Amino acid sequence: MYYFSICVLTLFALIGVMNICRGIAQALNRPRDDREIILIEPIREKQEDAEFRLRSAARKVMWMGRFAPDRVICLDCGMDGETKKLCGLVCNEYPFMELCGKEEVFSRIEALTSK
Repeated sequence: MYYFSICVLTLFALIGVMNICRGIAQALNRPRDDREIILIEPIREKQEDAEFRLRSAARKVMWMGRFAPDRVICLDCGMDGETKKLCGLVCNEYPFMELCGKEEVFSRIEALTSK
């Protein structure tokens, strides 16, 4: 029982050290100014893994915590109706995710670079 307790304690200590290292790495990689960070996920035509890709991007942002990108944009690269409906449903689940067309993204990038 003694060795089991030591193993469990060691496991929790390693998890704690990994979380501290992750926090330090995120703090060092975050830009110092107030720029908006955007993660763009392009989805094409009948892309079967569209939902998986969007949920993966959302989990990545949520895992990164306070140092995450500010927005996740699902970029419409010629989606069909069913894929667009699915992407719209996924985007509605997350407040930081939105569905945009190419023109909207280009105008947004131009607005960000003109600041």
